[in-house]
Amino acid sequence: VAGGGAAAGLAGARSSNDVPAPPPAKRAATASTGLGSSSSSSCEGLMPDAASGWARVAEAAEILAPDVFLIACDGSEYSAHRLVLCARSPFFLKMFSSGMNEQCSGRVNFPDLGPERLSAVLAWMYGRKAMVDLSSAAVVFPLLELAKRWEIGELCDQLSSCEACTLCDDNVLSIWELAQNFCLGKLEARCREFVMRQIAEVLKSDKQVGKALPPSLRDLSVAQLSSLLESDDLPVSSEEEVLEVALAYIKEHSSPNGLSHPDIDNLLLKIRWRLVPGPVIADRAMFDPSAKEADGGAIRPQLLAALADGMQFQLLGGQAWRKLRPSTANTLRARHRIPIRAFSELAPGMTVRVIDDVEHLRSLCKRCAPGARLKVEWVSEMRALAGTTCQVKELRDEIAGAQLEDPIDRIARYLPFDALLLA
Repeated sequence: VAGGGAAAGLAGARSSNDVPAPPPAKRAATASTGLGSSSSSSCEGLMPDAASGWARVAEAAEILAPDVFLIACDGSEYSAHRLVLCARSPFFLKMFSSGMNEQCSGRVNFPDLGPERLSAVLAWMYGRKAMVDLSSAAVVFPLLELAKRWEIGELCDQLSSCEACTLCDDNVLSIWELAQNFCLGKLEARCREFVMRQIAEVLKSDKQVGKALPPSLRDLSVAQLSSLLESDDLPVSSEEEVLEVALAYIKEHSSPNGLSHPDIDNLLLKIRWRLVPGPVIADRAMFDPSAKEADGGAIRPQLLAALADGMQFQLLGGQAWRKLRPSTANTLRARHRIPIRAFSELAPGMTVRVIDDVEHLRSLCKRCAPGARLKVEWVSEMRALAGTTCQVKELRDEIAGAQLEDPIDRIARYLPFDALLLA
């Protein structure tokens, strides 16, 4: 069948109560500042990208008389130009274009801002080198808070990639919290990826997981772990491993002042129960004390519904896509979808997903599928099918597979059943 740098005076004074406590001082041995080559000193020159030509613009502006003064908490004043401030910072653009008092007076008071921070960020905005200790969280975090407040994206990115933000076991959670508080998406994503790798290492080294979690996992907040458990990028080989990670975390916080039932439910409901084998649900999940009411009797209603949904899905042999209403458990993890185990599980009109691996797909087509009389003829255009979602048009007994409509070319393609997954 045809397949058809640390300057004096910048030693970390913090004047804003919103800046989280800096993480421990331990650093990774191969840390990179992300601001050029490292030196024997911890001092680094913090300045904008020279390729932007911004320094020349700011230098030209400085020929003009200053028209605004920025006043720090100690009363010290710093002269500046509205043009430079507005071009660099949407914060100042809105201030000087909306009729605020500062627009008329030309004086901007910052009662919570120390002179060290103000002068460093102002120097950067003018394209001048600001010598700061980029290995010190006590210096970098307050600067990062100010850069975010003034909406200077380039400076935020530069500080987020310096040595003080190099992630390790001891600081990742503090930096993640800072990234969340300041809405630093790129830095938060790096923290998530780091913890994801920690989860992968735990699962790789200890399949039973439950002994002791590393601090970077154990000290996660419920909200942080919840966001990881619901991610399609969670590095697991089966949904059983997700269950084990969740139960290990719950066990680590099982003291009388530990997790509340709503917190536990929040974590367990992030598991895709339809991907958990029935015996694991029956023998492991339903008997775990964390799933039961305070008296140790019945399973809490919300969890019971999710567990029952997963059991029913398994008992129906994967055909629950027809019979069950959509639920949170119905979202399948992108890399771990349920395979179609037999030709009899296919049906016309069914939505399926083709496996992602092109070489594996080709090898399945070049041999007869179980129960088939013929193999599928592989053509190079079929590479585009890998990882796509298609609809079954009709069944073909001779290849123990199905005719699908190519979602790109809109032509008929044929694939064996074991090259397909439930979508």
